[in-house]
Amino acid sequence: MTDYTRYDDLKIGDVLPPEPYRFMVNADVAQAYRAISTASLQGQGGENADQVPPMLAAVYIRGAQNALKGPPGGIHAKQRFTFRQPVRIGDNLSTTLEIVDKYEKKGRRYLVCATRTVNQEGDEVTLGQIVSIWGKET
Repeated sequence: MTDYTRYDDLKIGDVLPPEPYRFMVNADVAQAYRAISTASLQGQGGENADQVPPMLAAVYIRGAQNALKGPPGGIHAKQRFTFRQPVRIGDNLSTTLEIVDKYEKKGRRYLVCATRTVNQEGDEVTLGQIVSIWGKET
């Protein structure tokens, strides 16, 4: 028995996790991200003071991505985001991940997933795509 999901058990159209992964954006999270990131929105004030760096998306989608439970040795090949509207301090985000493609290339198994994140109002804030090379199963 394995403690990871088997590639052959994943189907195109599967949505993970069973319940959307939830992430609360608070001031501490935004400040910590700004402190380690060059994606800071420095110099913004006034009406945008509560807006967080767009690439915080790499953090708030992670819980949904972890629901895949792939075997060790997987490679995060590429990722892209489409930002539909700003994420702000106080937003309560919900993310799901859908398997949109599976293929083999040069003996490696690939998984393509789409993420969708909505805020507490149900408005889309971020759409994403992640391509991963699946780790070797034992």
